[in-house]
Amino acid sequence: MNLHQEILKEHSKAIVNKIIDYIGTDEELFAELMQVFLKGDYITTQRSSWIVSECVELYPFLIKPYFRNLIDKLHEPNIHDAVRRNIVRIWQFIEIPEEFMGEVYDICFRYLTGNETIAVVVFSMTVCFNITKYFPELKTELRVTIEDLLLKHQNGSAGINSRGKKVLAELKKK
Repeated sequence: MNLHQEILKEHSKAIVNKIIDYIGTDEELFAELMQVFLKGDYITTQRSSWIVSECVELYPFLIKPYFRNLIDKLHEPNIHDAVRRNIVRIWQFIEIPEEFMGEVYDICFRYLTGNETIAVVVFSMTVCFNITKYFPELKTELRVTIEDLLLKHQNGSAGINSRGKKVLAELKKK
């Protein structure tokens, strides 16, 4: 299968599932997908980010060699919102390597306080919370920021309100 051509056929769940089934747990095929994602044009990168995210949710070990690449991708100018959303979504499902926790926390915390899409904000809350399990000194900062988000969105985003309340409840536990 030519992954690049398949990804460009259409943007659908059927194509995503077809490619995920094809890749399975094969690290070499996943490496091909990552090359399409990391080096592709705007549309190919956007579409492949969904497939990468779904693959990693099923098989988290596949992303380990590409962790630095995910961070670097977020620093590229003018990336599609879907790329940002899917990278942060991936980070919810995996254990962040310790050497990257500080950088990932900073990125996601900026997303909480910036002008990001609802999905990126919601996923960032979870990623930041997961990192506070290793660095409890960050809990107060995260709690205050989420409380502020909830005030700003009290009549708005159900996603931000729902996730924010769940994360706050967890932060208040020991």
